[in-house]
Amino acid sequence: PLLAAVALTASAASAQITVLSEDFTTWPPTGWTTTAVAGTGWIHDTALGRAWHEDEILQSDSRLTTPALDLSALSSVYLHFDGETNWAQYLANHPSSVGNGVSTMEVSTDGGVTWTVVWTDTSLNNFDTYSPVVDISAYAGMTGVLVSVHFYGNFAQEWWVDNMVIDNNPGAGGGPFYAISNLVAGQTATFSVTGATPFGPVTFVYSLTGSGPTTTPFGIVDLSTPDRKAHV
Repeated sequence: PLLAAVALTASAASAQITVLSEDFTTWPPTGWTTTAVAGTGWIHDTALGRAWHEDEILQSDSRLTTPALDLSALSSVYLHFDGETNWAQYLANHPSSVGNGVSTMEVSTDGGVTWTVVWTDTSLNNFDTYSPVVDISAYAGMTGVLVSVHFYGNFAQEWWVDNMVIDNNPGAGGGPFYAISNLVAGQTATFSVTGATPFGPVTFVYSLTGSGPTTTPFGIVDLSTPDRKAHV
């Protein structure tokens, strides 16, 4: 059985430092780079002002990469963005996958020679939307950090990205942030909440029958993925 260690942490308020804020209203974004090893690459959703990678029949391997970031003034760093996925079944990690697609956020500290994946799209349904907060504090204090929106796939998914922010705020809009580490069958996982009221109540909601919607004595409950926020 999966054992869970639950931690609620609260710290003194500190000034928010925003290193990058991009809403993709204009294209290409200033200082960003787009590379396409194959396929047409990242383009502009002019109707809604978002970065867009359409589904392609060709094998695609494309990056949309930030300017080099100076994180030297930060002791913690978080990546925020809004995303939307269509044709989720073409993701390689989909339970009913029919494709090889992979959508990831990645970080490089050597000018793009090597990349580390910090977030992976786990959408289950067409037109899933999400607004994750990704802890990239491992790169706090560094300079020359690149963050890349990486699309890979053949006859694959469709992906939109918007409102990308890198700062030292662990909460979305200043609210609580829920994170899970080491969620592996048979091992101990840690569930943590930051940005909540000190000594205040925190409720964890989970489902053994899927994300929902599920009828409960409290009403219809729908658990979203991958950020695991509860909507009642």
